[in-house]
Amino acid sequence: MFKKILGQKKVKRIISTQIKSGKIAQVYMFIGIDGIGKRLTAIEFAKVMNCSVNDFTKTDVGVCEKCISCEKITKNIHPDIHFIDFTKQAELEKSDLEKQKILKIETIRYMQKKILTRMYEGKWKFFIIEPAEKMNIAASNSLLKTLEEPPENTIIILIARHKETIPQTISSRSQIMFFQPLGVSEISNWLISNYSIHSTEVQRIVSLSDGSIGNAKKLADENKNKKDELSLWFRFKAQSFYISDILELSKNIVMKSTTLECVNAMICEAKKDFKVYPKTIAPAVELLIASKRLLLRNVNAQTVLDNLFFNLLDLVSYFKYKNT
Repeated sequence: MFKKILGQKKVKRIISTQIKSGKIAQVYMFIGIDGIGKRLTAIEFAKVMNCSVNDFTKTDVGVCEKCISCEKITKNIHPDIHFIDFTKQAELEKSDLEKQKILKIETIRYMQKKILTRMYEGKWKFFIIEPAEKMNIAASNSLLKTLEEPPENTIIILIARHKETIPQTISSRSQIMFFQPLGVSEISNWLISNYSIHSTEVQRIVSLSDGSIGNAKKLADENKNKKDELSLWFRFKAQSFYISDILELSKNIVMKSTTLECVNAMICEAKKDFKVYPKTIAPAVELLIASKRLLLRNVNAQTVLDNLFFNLLDLVSYFKYKNT
């Protein structure tokens, strides 16, 4: 049970024992630093309690991942699993996610209305509040009324970094689960399994991650993006692209919001070649610098990158033909 969760043996053991014994708390508080599995544990908990294939009161077999319930929870479309977070609040307010700084009483009241509605298709309703420490006083006081007497077959999970940031009136009504930072071997093995990465880089990332898979993933992605950006100029020089690849390539870069970083990296590498082959490389450098100026003027990044890549491909093809 809970095979997807790295580490956290004590938390997994306690929840598993409660499930098997039928003595499940209705209010939990998951405490710990970011990126160590608190949210994922809440999701897997919801899967366990709603899986239509495996009976977890009798077996330690993991969730099936194939039934309709498991699939919907994975896709975050299960009608009985609710995330009460900044994303939901922005949706309710029809405002930007970036503007969300506190969880407001209106969002908690929305949750309370949902708690009172009938079950749609699951066995248990789940309400996952994150970050719980960002509730204002009014929201906390309103939530307290629900915690005093939750409806049957309803589990509320509050996710926070520190217990001290949650009002004592709320924490005293919750079963508190402390999540621990992950060990060096756990993060190292995860990085090796999920990234093509050198052992020295693994050690560097682990040392900077502070026991958080979330931090390790961010660092590994930054490392990968940097390598991808630096390699683009060399790929264009080698003409290792098909025309059909260009649009997909630029789309992926824009989606990752690394457009300017990508162009800067290509300019840096192109200038090195310019010192050796000034006449050949000069048009490409000018094109790259012109594209950077457009990006700094907030011209549509997708359009700039599409045009840059197609023009670069033409330039490289021309000079390669001319020099043969």
